[in-house]
Amino acid sequence: MTWQSRAECGFGGLTDMGAYFRVSAKLRIEASGGLSHIKARRLSILEGSLGLLAGRLPMPALPLFIGKDMTDGQKAAFLGENGIRFLSRPGEVLKPGLAAAAEGILPADPGPVVAKALNIGIFRPGDLTPARLREALGLEPSTEPVPDGVYLIQNDLGLGGVFVQGDLEAMVLATSGDAQIIALRAGGAEWVLEFSPARSRTVFRTPEGSFAYDLVPLPIVIVNGKIGSLGGGYVAGDGRVEMAFDGETPSVLSGVDLTIVSSDKVTISSHLILQGVRWQDGVPYAKDSQAQLVIYSAGRDVVSGESRDGGVAVAAEAPADLKLQASITAASGGFTIEGAGKEVQVLGALHANDYSGNGNMLAIVRDERAAAGEFPENAPLTATPQLAFFSLKVLVWKEY
Repeated sequence: MTWQSRAECGFGGLTDMGAYFRVSAKLRIEASGGLSHIKARRLSILEGSLGLLAGRLPMPALPLFIGKDMTDGQKAAFLGENGIRFLSRPGEVLKPGLAAAAEGILPADPGPVVAKALNIGIFRPGDLTPARLREALGLEPSTEPVPDGVYLIQNDLGLGGVFVQGDLEAMVLATSGDAQIIALRAGGAEWVLEFSPARSRTVFRTPEGSFAYDLVPLPIVIVNGKIGSLGGGYVAGDGRVEMAFDGETPSVLSGVDLTIVSSDKVTISSHLILQGVRWQDGVPYAKDSQAQLVIYSAGRDVVSGESRDGGVAVAAEAPADLKLQASITAASGGFTIEGAGKEVQVLGALHANDYSGNGNMLAIVRDERAAAGEFPENAPLTATPQLAFFSLKVLVWKEY
């Protein structure tokens, strides 16, 4: 038998996304073959498209990344030893996999996201003086450090994000009607941010009083400290926001693209569910959801730039069938699943400099929106420019 093939790849289009380019390419493969003593030959033609990203890429573009140099064999061994598997949907051509490199990927500088939340322009951690930070937070002028607490950014540009100075005991995300709710607890006090994109209305309840605005904030929460317990929840009959453990209660409102940045360790205690995600045959589908969630532990003080332990951990008391619908990035401190007997499912992406499953299982499902080149607006970017494929589509397959 004889066989020959020819592949052609041509430019389809380019979109400037700011820090990176999204590129489309046209693909055509022709193959023919047959028996050498028979003139009749069979011809197959495949036409499709490729999607590529080039530049400083949004981290959710990588389904799974570990900050170590590994060969293909070591990658396969790493997945097996740690009980990590990928769940695919019917018809998916480009399967998710493990990417690994010792440097150049994990973002150690939270500056761009912090600057956007504070409405102060670009800066790098260590460049922001206490006086300048106090001005951004609306505090009285002083050179003293910012007191521990929760601050909703307000200035001539409108509402910014939320800035937390100090450790949080808990952060609970919930939805109520057309409103997104974020409850933050520290030192025996509670702050509750409730905003409705549909009504352009925000209410911020603090220990000092309640404040209302005919605006919505930037959906970015910056915590310059640890988050002791993060999870999804619901609003109880008495109005208190409680953590939910049923794995079905949506905690991020459809239409909200929420980013949480912590300078230190983040401990996840309960499910984080996006509104609009549906399950079919045990696999989540997010293409109909308009909600996004990014969790980013920078391992670096967002003001002084000093190193912190960082890391993201699943708490030992978290549900055994924990569902995390988010892009999770731990620039230092690694990703750890504490306790035993757990099977954690991540719909989105996971990136860490190290991984410790402690005998627990991890299943990763790629968000279909990432496969279409759509990413959360305020996700961290790779530390250096990279090139990656994000989609492969078969449009026509002909047999002659």
